[in-house]
Amino acid sequence: MSWNSRIAATFGAAALCSALAMPAAAQDVLKIGASVSLSGPFAREGQLLRDGYDLWRDTVNAKGGVKVGDKTYKVDIVYYDDESKAPTSARLTEKLISEDKVSFLFGPYSSGIATATAAISERYRVLTLTPMATANSLYARGYKYIFTPSPLADAGLHPLLNLATTFSPKPTKVAIVGPDDLFPNVTGAGAVKKAQELGFEVVYADKYPKTATDLSAVATQIKSAAPDVVLATGYAQDTILLFKSMQELRVQPKMLGVAMSIGVEDFRTALGASAEGLMGVDYWVPTLSYKDPLFGNSDGFAKAFEAKYKKPPTYHAASGAAAGVVLQLALEKAGKLDSDAVRSAMLGLRAQTFYGPVEFDERGVNTKATLEASQIVGGQPKVIYPEAVREVAPVYPRPQL
Repeated sequence: MSWNSRIAATFGAAALCSALAMPAAAQDVLKIGASVSLSGPFAREGQLLRDGYDLWRDTVNAKGGVKVGDKTYKVDIVYYDDESKAPTSARLTEKLISEDKVSFLFGPYSSGIATATAAISERYRVLTLTPMATANSLYARGYKYIFTPSPLADAGLHPLLNLATTFSPKPTKVAIVGPDDLFPNVTGAGAVKKAQELGFEVVYADKYPKTATDLSAVATQIKSAAPDVVLATGYAQDTILLFKSMQELRVQPKMLGVAMSIGVEDFRTALGASAEGLMGVDYWVPTLSYKDPLFGNSDGFAKAFEAKYKKPPTYHAASGAAAGVVLQLALEKAGKLDSDAVRSAMLGLRAQTFYGPVEFDERGVNTKATLEASQIVGGQPKVIYPEAVREVAPVYPRPQL
């Protein structure tokens, strides 16, 4: 090899090494923060919510990212565990904004916790999606930067009460019970009002401490009231305790329903055979036929979830993924990352996702959100209401175990 050839080869090799050492052009990243309950009493629901957030992130990234103006962003979600505590979640939300420099927030599980975090995100003007924080009071405070794709809590048991009016003979006496916490209180008050409007006699309406570890006295009171229908407004952990206490005392109403947890697998597992015939409200079910710009439709989301997690999706997870899709639509519409621009775009959305239609009012409430109801049949939740999406006919009275 000539001297000139050696020099050329040396410089060529050096250039190649230099090119290999240089990092690839940095990908624009959309950083979203989420303080979610991964431990504590809301850990079941918090993990399911995180599953939904993660599925949206992975799906949108696999398809190239979120297009905002002339840029396309890959999504990164920064998580912290709020331990199911409002003060912890508030502190972590401030950390996400001030230290991690997130552009947007995905909200926590529980309206009580979100009430604490919303004040933080509002102060910093950081737009926040709160799919599993639906207490009416949260959206009556004049906040501008929180949005929920889910229906509000006061209607949380209405599908079961409407369904009860169709049974023959129609049940007459209703008991409504749950923990003393923001969401259950709003749901319970809404259920009492609705039950009375529908002509039911509310023979028991009370709440217990949310940290209660013994609910046998509550079960005894319910038994004395002799209701045909018992509706529970609580979270998975305390509702398991209540229903086990009722089972021990042979409290067997003709209809037993929950405002949440019907789709949570370990909730059903904890109750065992006594879960059979239990009814519950869902914010979303796979049998819906809504179209979606990311997952295709409701069934497409369900299949994507099962492929990733090897289990059927719950509405908690669906709400999390839907929050991502809604944010994505608003970002694409706004064409910039500015919170005020995205807020304006959010208010102007007239869209549909796999979770349902989307149209927000000034409170950040999705006025087109819907509710469905399911029942445990053969150990699995099956959609029973409304009839348009029904998988099986409801079983009433509930089997006596």
